[in-house]
Amino acid sequence: MAQLALALQAADITPARSATEALAAAGKTARVQSGQKFFSEVRYAGSDSCKACHESQYQSWRASWHSKMEQWPSATTVVGDFENRRIQFRNLRVQTADGKEATINPAALAFRQGERFYFTLIDQDNPANSQTWQVAKTLGGKWDQGYEVRLNQDNHLPAPLRWSVTQKDWIVGGFNPQDWFVADGTPDGRPLKPEELPRNRVAEAKCNGCHTTGFGFAKGGDGVWKAHMQGQGEIAVACEACHGPGAKHVDEAHAARRSGVRLLAGKTSIVNPLTDLGPEQATQVCGRCHGRGSHKESTDLAFPTCFLPGDTDLLSRFRLWSYSGTSNKAESAYFWPNDWASRNRQQYQDFRKSGHYSKAGMSCLTCHAFHGKTDGPQLRSKAEGLCEECHREGGHAMRPNAEMYAGSDMDQVGVACVDCHMARIGSRSRATSKSGHQWDTTSHVFAVASPMLEKTLGVRSGCTSCHFDNKKEISAADVLPSGHSVQQELIDNTHRRSDEVRAGVAEVLGLLAKADVREPGVAALVNEARVNLAFIVRDNSKGAHNIGLTRQLLRHSKALAERAVSPPTKTSHGSRSP
Repeated sequence: MAQLALALQAADITPARSATEALAAAGKTARVQSGQKFFSEVRYAGSDSCKACHESQYQSWRASWHSKMEQWPSATTVVGDFENRRIQFRNLRVQTADGKEATINPAALAFRQGERFYFTLIDQDNPANSQTWQVAKTLGGKWDQGYEVRLNQDNHLPAPLRWSVTQKDWIVGGFNPQDWFVADGTPDGRPLKPEELPRNRVAEAKCNGCHTTGFGFAKGGDGVWKAHMQGQGEIAVACEACHGPGAKHVDEAHAARRSGVRLLAGKTSIVNPLTDLGPEQATQVCGRCHGRGSHKESTDLAFPTCFLPGDTDLLSRFRLWSYSGTSNKAESAYFWPNDWASRNRQQYQDFRKSGHYSKAGMSCLTCHAFHGKTDGPQLRSKAEGLCEECHREGGHAMRPNAEMYAGSDMDQVGVACVDCHMARIGSRSRATSKSGHQWDTTSHVFAVASPMLEKTLGVRSGCTSCHFDNKKEISAADVLPSGHSVQQELIDNTHRRSDEVRAGVAEVLGLLAKADVREPGVAALVNEARVNLAFIVRDNSKGAHNIGLTRQLLRHSKALAERAVSPPTKTSHGSRSP
């Protein structure tokens, strides 16, 4: 990573465009109408072929986690603890030999031999049945790190071990460890032999459509899904995953260089998702991997196939999972009852429910950038700055949210927009031996997961990370009434505040309706009061952003309205009485 950081500095990478610039640059009329037609019969060239002309973009990609989605195992790429660590699985529900279910508590041992990494699934009562596997690939490493083992020449299987990077410990539930054991009447069961493992769970059917670039997928003669290169394939989310297969573009670049001419952006046979695609097309490029679902035709595939940047038919190829759209608990378990995501890799499902998607004409690329200097999770700027670009007077949203929020109690203690509007109500990591369940995935609906949603539907409240019952200092009262929780107090306060603001606005409007704007000076009073009310109404938080400023504006507006309704009477000389 240090070498990559130095490479980025050497490349002198400029800042990514701002969100406002990204909105302006988005292809309102897409240059590419269909990825299938635009890239017809074009092969993949590999990301190394991009480097000669696009050095800075290549280096920024190399520094991203997209480039590290899959890697070959080494002391550098493996972050899990393989120093003879024992991992205990608990309460696994597995099949018995006669097809019934039983509960077992098996264990694994993670170890290494030099640059090679292994794990053994242990049969405590009969060590001869233990099964040892070598790690063939790593998966990710930013939040969690998973691993794959090689089943045979053509297939890999996701390993039952998963490492939590944030907790620096093995996740006790691993990754589908129940697929690796069978009940045999003993407390820890028996590890399955290689030939007994489920072939329907191979990585080529469940993972690689998103974790790799430049591969096609088809069933082999044994009925198991295989991957085959379509040109130069890569074990990464590489350049061509977002820009499209590039062999034709590489050829035209070489031809242009020989001729001494410069290729013009927007005139080449490659796609820039920001400028060449419409917002829906750009979002679908991300959604094909950042959405959870099943292939519509080959339902055992967990990803769409043959989708290319510029296509608009993702939902014809891929069935998105949801809570409300299925009776299958294996699918609905990934969502809250209101269909918001409760797990990771479902940003596409969430984003489609947002006003950003349905009203504002935004795409994922409005806030996220993948080249140039970015912040945190590849944001175009710091999160609070991104929100304020649009959510201010004169911004794209035309709402004075930033002005209203500035100086509020929450602003002063460092609470940012995303803490409430993108609360961590989903999870990537699960519990480790050091920690409980991890809430580490932000919502992309951009609506507040309120305590009322938690009370009525069980959706995790976004307020819970700061406001919980053993932190008494967050309560207005020193001692809460018996049976009255902090979350209930927040619900009550929200209702009272909303009622207060609605009533205050209605009262001022009622007074203004009585004002005679023909009277001298009254129109100015009425206009000033309406400007204040419009500020409150357009903010649309009903006091949640800043109840102090909201009350101040309401008091001032009421005073103006009262003056407008009862203007000073004229004296005989035509002047107003004091």
